[in-house]
Amino acid sequence: MTKILLAEDDKLISNSLCDALKAAGYEPTPAYDGEEAVAKTKESVPDLILLDIMMPKLDGISVLWELKANPATASVPVIVLTNIGDVDTISKIVEAGATDYLLKSDQSVDEIIQKVKDVLARTVKLS
Repeated sequence: MTKILLAEDDKLISNSLCDALKAAGYEPTPAYDGEEAVAKTKESVPDLILLDIMMPKLDGISVLWELKANPATASVPVIVLTNIGDVDTISKIVEAGATDYLLKSDQSVDEIIQKVKDVLARTVKLS
């Protein structure tokens, strides 16, 4: 089963996305802060990461830099989920190595699931 790490500090959003990911046939693992996201990724490398930017302990961009610097996790595709859409933040997300990003406020759960499917299809073909 395809493993997805969901790094999201808002438990309502996290629970909703985890339920949708399970229903779509994925195995989601929640992480509620940046440090937990890094630790869980190193413990069991997922097939894809959904990563919030604004999180306690370690923000999403720092998490992304740390994961991309580690050879064991560098190739894991990361979709950033954020409500911050300014050009500076988006350029930092891209520079840090995100595969894609979505503005949470502009996406339904179904659209997020579709993006997960699209990214996994692309990365499987590239491997």
